[in-house]
Amino acid sequence: MNLAGFRVAARSAGGILGVGTPGQGPLVFTQVRTATKRVSGSKTNKNDSAGRRLGPKAYEGHFVKPGQIIMRQRGTKIHPGENVDIGKDHTIYAKEPGYVKFYHDPFHPLRKYVGVSLKKELPLPTPHFSPRVRRFGYVELLDPEEAAKEESHMSRKEFLQQGELASLKAAKERRLEEERKKIEQSLRSLVELNEDEMEMAEERMLNITQLVTASKVNSSDAETITSFDYNYRIDLALRRGEFSEGEATDKKNFYASLVDRLSGKVIVDAKGNVCKALDPEERARKQETILNELKIRYSQVALSPEVRMQIAKLIESEAVFDAQKQEELKKQFLPESRPIWTLDDIVEISEDQKPKNATRVYDEASKKVKLVTAP
Repeated sequence: MNLAGFRVAARSAGGILGVGTPGQGPLVFTQVRTATKRVSGSKTNKNDSAGRRLGPKAYEGHFVKPGQIIMRQRGTKIHPGENVDIGKDHTIYAKEPGYVKFYHDPFHPLRKYVGVSLKKELPLPTPHFSPRVRRFGYVELLDPEEAAKEESHMSRKEFLQQGELASLKAAKERRLEEERKKIEQSLRSLVELNEDEMEMAEERMLNITQLVTASKVNSSDAETITSFDYNYRIDLALRRGEFSEGEATDKKNFYASLVDRLSGKVIVDAKGNVCKALDPEERARKQETILNELKIRYSQVALSPEVRMQIAKLIESEAVFDAQKQEELKKQFLPESRPIWTLDDIVEISEDQKPKNATRVYDEASKKVKLVTAP
């Protein structure tokens, strides 16, 4: 019997075939049927999956429950706002029960946000300095232990990063302490202040230094911002009832007198160093002197590492140029594309002499390529 006849016999036997052997019983073969998949393509085989049903699932003013999906999307076409969160596939879902609001944030005017308003009549976004609206389900915790437990609650990710966060915080505190000591040393050499004035002056100059170095704010603008912040904090403390009106006025007057004593004597330069302030005439005179020296002495010279250091030292002179002007001068006199030597300084060499800094240049006068090197 050939193989084809064996298969026919097996099928005719209902999938079971018995074959007798001498001295033994029949051998039983069971047919096992397995699913098969066509490997080749066909016209009906579509290589595209079904649509993911993207788009908004809850619209403006709809009431949603916690966990309910508001928006399915690919990418952040809509950004998560208040009382919502976003998943790893950019799905936005509600965290609190409330009403869906689509809105624009004044701090990010090019983004569109969706959030959940806890009350139907409350618009989003919440004004920046307004108190937070009470969330549904908030209950005042009168038990101190329960309150401490709720306050110390953190997510697993935050808990696992406590060691790293503590080290970063300690490093920041050490850096601030070093800056305070440096500022105190500079202030004591430039102006005479008592202990209370020195402490307040250190805090003021530290804030100005951070604005100048981190936020790239002009020194005069940083002084104005720092004064405004101090007075505003006093107003907020007065509103909370921490000070009386007379105490708040005394603190503002004391701070204003300290600012008057420091102005004209102390300034923060572009690198964040506390140094002696220059009067406008002297500062203008120094600026003109440095600019003339840069144009006459360094405009056409080769930019070797030593020359670059000399130019940078002139540009970064204390209390002469602000950060913006320093950047302009560095782009003008310290470009990255200028060679370290000019064509006037090169020396033509023969083919058998090939030092490390040798290069080939085209001489337009002789219409030839020459092998040259710096002297």
